Amino acid sequence: MQTVLEFQRVLLKVQASLTVDEVQDLVFLCSDLLSLKDLSTVTSAGQLFSLLENRDLLSWEDPSLLLELLRILKRNSLIRSLTSEDVMPTNGTTYSQQISPYRQLLYELSESICEQDLKNIKFLLLKTLPRKKLEKDTTLLQLFLEMEKEDLLDGNNLDVLQKIIGDINPSLEKRIIQYKMESCEIDTMEEQVDRLSLTEGAAAFLSGGTSVNLQYNIMLDQYEMKGDKRGVCLIINNCDFKDCGLRNRDGTDIDKKSLEVVFQWLGFEVLTEQNCDRHQILQVLRDLADRDHTSTDCVVCCVLSHGQIKGIVGVDGQIVTYRELIETLSPSQCPSLFKKPKLFFIQACRGTDDQPAAFPQIFPDDEVMPVSDAAVPRDSIPEMADYLLAMSTVPHYVSYREKDNGTWFIQSLCHNLKLLVPRGVDLLSILTKVNSDVSKKTDKSGLKKQMPQPEFTLTKRVAFPPPKTRPPLP
Repeated sequence: MQTVLEFQRVLLKVQASLTVDEVQDLVFLCSDLLSLKDLSTVTSAGQLFSLLENRDLLSWEDPSLLLELLRILKRNSLIRSLTSEDVMPTNGTTYSQQISPYRQLLYELSESICEQDLKNIKFLLLKTLPRKKLEKDTTLLQLFLEMEKEDLLDGNNLDVLQKIIGDINPSLEKRIIQYKMESCEIDTMEEQVDRLSLTEGAAAFLSGGTSVNLQYNIMLDQYEMKGDKRGVCLIINNCDFKDCGLRNRDGTDIDKKSLEVVFQWLGFEVLTEQNCDRHQILQVLRDLADRDHTSTDCVVCCVLSHGQIKGIVGVDGQIVTYRELIETLSPSQCPSLFKKPKLFFIQACRGTDDQPAAFPQIFPDDEVMPVSDAAVPRDSIPEMADYLLAMSTVPHYVSYREKDNGTWFIQSLCHNLKLLVPRGVDLLSILTKVNSDVSKKTDKSGLKKQMPQPEFTLTKRVAFPPPKTRPPLP
């Protein structure tokens, strides 16, 4: 409670330091993270911060978005005062990367345009935007938002803006051209990633490696994501294991909440089942298979539980094998999911071994680790297409759960979905980033590690459409 109160004091200090114009700048920068409907009512920094907190985008544990926004506003002295003397935790990372380069470009342009240039831009837009949108008090950032509403401007469509800026300020046109070139390089990199099989070559590429092993030179098709509904996301959240003698999974509700928020944001109907035994796990999956998924794009199942090498452990201590788990949604059991992606995210242990860190020479003494969970065997995928099993760890090893922060795997998954889906990154590339992030985590001793593992029989790329708005928290 004390840390929450301290963080609110930090936000109050920031609010008092910002001008009215800076608040509107923040509203614009956050327009990819929050719905325009919510942002339309924001008149103060406090209101904006409350919205970000309600969407789990800003907290005492992770203030990185606030620091990133202040960096973009060039409020460096304020950042220094906030991060000095432990006023606010930084967790070793001063800035996040949640504000897109595109949004930052538009803000940069707005800061470089003088009053006369703005008048000229409004004149050039007279035949394009309604006159009431071009009133005297309309700012350039507000004009950008109106152009986006009219489909005249987005991260991949800067031609109209470039022409207008080029007529008004040729030096700023060069900045747009530079952004286009940088974006083209990123697109080329992602196309190369798409051509990689999910092996060490792909991981090396995403982590900055110089050696890229191209497996084939054709572009993959993409699963359609144009249905009336995105689909169902089923979350099985097992916490209470006292009846079978296993430890309760304290902290799992943090993962459950994060998953609910992210998959609702992605357009899924989220169903949550608590503390399921073996029979109940299979039954809720059979109920899911009995649904008509004809108008949906895919299905997601997240299982948060204890586990063994053979499968998931129910709260009665009985195992559901991974084959049993996914065969409930096979084409024979659920024809309406035929040729649609069936995505499983498994947070559970796959054994009892601690995965050691690899060092070139000297090993320090061992220390206390977070409590453990784990995941799935190599031969767990049946001979059927369109499945993904994203597992929190490799066979025989535990995976880690922090009582106050949730599990390393699920929290990284949710963070990277929020960060990368709006940028058009496909799911396997996102999971490669999750692999990279989790592999860098460790305990205080630096000895214990975790390596997630995706297994799949997907035949196309899975890429979720960037959400237009965020729903309220459940």
